Amino acid sequence: MKIILIATDFSAPAENAAKYALALAIALKADLLLCNAFKVPADAPLAAQVAWPLMDYGVIKKEVTSKLEALAKKLTALSALEDPQTHRPKIEYESEVGTVCDVVTNLANQRKIDLVVMGLSGAGGLAKFILGSSSKEMIEKASFPVLFIPFTAHYKEIRKIVFTTDLNEGDLEYIQFLTTLISDLSPEILIAHITNKEVDQKDKMQRKIDAFLNNVVSEIKYPKIKYEYVWNIDVGSGLEYITEQDNIDLVAIVHHRHHILGKIFKGSYTQKLSRHTELPLLVFPPFEHVISD
Repeated sequence: MKIILIATDFSAPAENAAKYALALAIALKADLLLCNAFKVPADAPLAAQVAWPLMDYGVIKKEVTSKLEALAKKLTALSALEDPQTHRPKIEYESEVGTVCDVVTNLANQRKIDLVVMGLSGAGGLAKFILGSSSKEMIEKASFPVLFIPFTAHYKEIRKIVFTTDLNEGDLEYIQFLTTLISDLSPEILIAHITNKEVDQKDKMQRKIDAFLNNVVSEIKYPKIKYEYVWNIDVGSGLEYITEQDNIDLVAIVHHRHHILGKIFKGSYTQKLSRHTELPLLVFPPFEHVISD
C-alpha cells in the first residue's frame, strides 16, 4: 500500500494541498499521513530575550494534535462523499518538534513514505515558496520526491505528465519510479529535454538522445511514454513553454544541483516559472541523495 505524507502548517495553502493529496490518494489507492513540525518557545530565535508565556512542550503538542485530528476528520468526511466503490484512504497523523525538513525526513524514513505533498502560497507562489528557507532546505536535502501544490490548483484526473530531463542516466530511475507510482492512473508521460541550440552540437546531441531513449525503451516497460525535444534559448524559457501547454496535468523535474532548480534558486528563472503556478510540480531529489533500501 502506498503512503502519501502531507506536511501541513494548517494554513489555507496547506489545506488545499491536503485536499489535493486526498483525491490523489483515492486515485492511487494510497493512505495518508498528516504531519506537522512545531517548535517550542525555547527553540525560537531570541527566545532568551523574550518573556514567553508558560507554554511547555505538552501544551503545544496537545494543540497541534487537536488541529491534526480536526484536519483528519475533515478529509475523512470529504472521502465519504466519494462513490462507495472508491478507495477510502486510511488517515493518520503525527507531529514532532523540529524543522519541517527534519521532521518530514524522519517520518519518511520510519514509515517508508512514497510521496510527500506540500502546499505553495498564493499569487506568485512558486517564487515565494521555493525561495523560503524550509522549502529550499527540503528540496536540497530530501531523499524522497516532493509534490508541490499551488494554492490555485485543484485535483483533476492526471492524464499527462511532463518529465523534464537533461538526459542524465540517473533520470531513468525516476521515470521508472514515476511509472510505478501512477500505474493505476495510466497517464501519458512526455519526456521533455530542454536545451540551448546555441551551445549543443546537433550530431553529438542526437547520439546522446538516441542512447537515452534506447535505455528508456529497454529498461522501462511502460507503453505510454513519448519524447519531445524543446529548443529554447535558456532553461527558464523552456520551462515556461512547458507550463503553458493546456493539456498538462503535472510537471516532474529532477533537482540536479547545478542545473534547472539550482538556477531557479538563484533567481534567474523564478519569475518566468512563477507566472504559471497552477500546475503541481513534482521534484525528485538529486540522485546522490537517494538512499537505496
